[in-house]
Amino acid sequence: MIIQQDRRTNTRLSFLATMLCLLPVASNPAIAATANSADTTTSWNLIIVLVVFAATTGSAVLNIAAIRHWDRNWGLVSALPLFGLLLWGLVIVVARQLDANAHELWSLEIFAWAMINMIYMVTAMTAKRMFAKRDDEASANS
Repeated sequence: MIIQQDRRTNTRLSFLATMLCLLPVASNPAIAATANSADTTTSWNLIIVLVVFAATTGSAVLNIAAIRHWDRNWGLVSALPLFGLLLWGLVIVVARQLDANAHELWSLEIFAWAMINMIYMVTAMTAKRMFAKRDDEASANS
């Protein structure tokens, strides 16, 4: 029963991360037109967008897993990049609605977030392990 409930929660979180990553696509009519076009440049653009979304989703899932499995304080540390992604996604959507020429390289911006997030999470995991090791050594010496 508990395993089944965890699977449902993981599925919901993965769906939420995917929807968060697809937020800029929903507001960009050029992407919808891209899917209907047979031009090779358009096809490459679509492939690039799919790769960007796959990398972003994978990066966001790392944060979600850390939030679920780490204690409260470290979970908050791992949630910070997700708030940044949400805020930046909203900025991109609003800017694209106001001016069609704004954030023309939005997929690059989102991909950069994914790569910076990977570095951030490796740093956070390393720091968490170092602090846990220090705490274990301190408790063994006392």
